[in-house]
Amino acid sequence: MTSLYSSHYNEDDKAKAQDIMNHITDKKVNSEVVFDRYSQISKDYEKAMGVVNYNGPKETAATVAKLFPTNRNNVCMLDVAAGTGLCASELNKYNFTELDALDASEGMLSEAKKKGLYGRYIIDVLGDNELDIKDDAYDAVIICGLSKEIMRQLPIKAFETLIRIVKRGGYVVNTSFYTSFTDGQPETEDFRRRLRALESQGKWKQVELRRFHQYLQGRDGAVSVHQIC
Repeated sequence: MTSLYSSHYNEDDKAKAQDIMNHITDKKVNSEVVFDRYSQISKDYEKAMGVVNYNGPKETAATVAKLFPTNRNNVCMLDVAAGTGLCASELNKYNFTELDALDASEGMLSEAKKKGLYGRYIIDVLGDNELDIKDDAYDAVIICGLSKEIMRQLPIKAFETLIRIVKRGGYVVNTSFYTSFTDGQPETEDFRRRLRALESQGKWKQVELRRFHQYLQGRDGAVSVHQIC
């Protein structure tokens, strides 16, 4: 059974959470405005995600745990679109402790710093720009909950950057709505084409696409895993 909201919250909480969802998923604004809006709601973000049944971080962490069954305290990861650190909290339960955070919203990272679960807190945008990160710095990169509007606009350079900073044999784990990875969805067709282009160039290969229920507000999600070649 699916539900838009968790039954643990009252109607006022549900209304406020929905207002936050509408505020940060407005398709009429550009990426910079979206980043600012995340900063505006950063203090209320985690409660809102609990209200709207957001299970992306749990599914992401469970997937990463299967990829790295041993020596987890030595696995270095970058959390892209880290937000307030929801993924870091879940990963920490599996003894992953070597984590860095990347997010374009200063307000969201300020909230994440309160948990002290990351080594570096990098305020930057994943895109055409060069990130201040060395080659082969990480065993894995995770992306969970990146706005679908932002994700579908990511240039191929963004994915090339992820490939550059992950060691050969490492992984890029991306969790989003199932429809983001499904053929026949026009709004994310260019996004999927860029993923396949890099695979055809031999830079990475998709090794898993796992669908799961209750990603966000009753909608199905998926975890996509690419391994660096």
